Amino acid sequence: MTPAGDRTDGEEAWVKRFKFLEDKGYLLRSRYRPDWKPSWITESGEVDTKARYAAEDHVKNWYDFLLDAKRLRDGKIVMLKHVKSTSPEIPIGRYVSSPELRDAEQNHCIPLLDVLEDPLDSEYSILVLPLLRRIELPSVQTVGECIDFMRQTLEGLDFLHEHEIAHRDCAKGNLMMDARRIFPDGWHPMDPASLPNLQPTEGLSRTETGGVRYYFIDFGLATRGESLVLGKDGQERAPELETGDETLYDPFKLDIYILGKAFEAYMCRDTRGAEFIVKPLVKMMTIKDPKRRPTAAECLDRLRRLTKSLSPRVTARQLREYRPNQETVARTLVMDVMIWMEDLWRKPAKQPEEVTPLDSYWD
Repeated sequence: MTPAGDRTDGEEAWVKRFKFLEDKGYLLRSRYRPDWKPSWITESGEVDTKARYAAEDHVKNWYDFLLDAKRLRDGKIVMLKHVKSTSPEIPIGRYVSSPELRDAEQNHCIPLLDVLEDPLDSEYSILVLPLLRRIELPSVQTVGECIDFMRQTLEGLDFLHEHEIAHRDCAKGNLMMDARRIFPDGWHPMDPASLPNLQPTEGLSRTETGGVRYYFIDFGLATRGESLVLGKDGQERAPELETGDETLYDPFKLDIYILGKAFEAYMCRDTRGAEFIVKPLVKMMTIKDPKRRPTAAECLDRLRRLTKSLSPRVTARQLREYRPNQETVARTLVMDVMIWMEDLWRKPAKQPEEVTPLDSYWD
């Protein structure tokens, strides 16, 4: 613990690995240097409270197992993840990040850039991953952005299933985005509302910048080449996970249910405007009987059929905030009329571009 008592025990574990990581080419922030002295402590040993909350080195880590670092050879920010060496994240990450697959347009798996053996615990490894951002920071704002999100994630899930990989936990919390287009000056990995120097920042529009690329993360429950599996872990409680530990189920159909619930949570719970596209997909993806659920490829085809005739003015339609306690029939009718009138004069939106995979991390 530092003299200021400011680092947690979890952070101290990273301090012990500072030199090892630096020798491997990854530099932790000054807070994690073994000789760190808080910049807000005066020469007399007093705490300058005002200086503390403006200082970058006061920002604590969110999770003990995850920390950001700078890759020394090119200055890019990466994330370091401490995992069991037996975790499926390692073999599956290496497979989808192999030269044969990593550049595939349909591959939306977070790239595994490097794997380091933990020098202090032989049962653990440290994964090196690119810096991504949560999809709700900021959230989608238009119908077109919703469509792009669903297209990319269904495309990515189809890619996984074609390669016999079931994610088994592809909930909203395990979907992230490469946000470098909408945050061209970057952001602090542990304070996403701020620039790296802790100055406030707001993202640009997905639509105006040509879109973002979405990724599946956290393959800790994933399986490859298994058509039936056991296990109840995961963020989303699908029906087949409630039947007991000894009941086999299809992990690919589980993925369909979980992603459908992610669509519902992300685009129907707090906003209105895209449900005419989202809800038909959610309905078919979250059928209680796994055998009746469609494949990822069938969901992708359904999305294309639902959206092929939409005009650019409709895809440019802004989503509106949904407040259940304020919704009335009259308010809903007024809002629907306003949306219809806006569709008549709204300029067509710039269409999302094909955002390339995170190839710059491989340079």
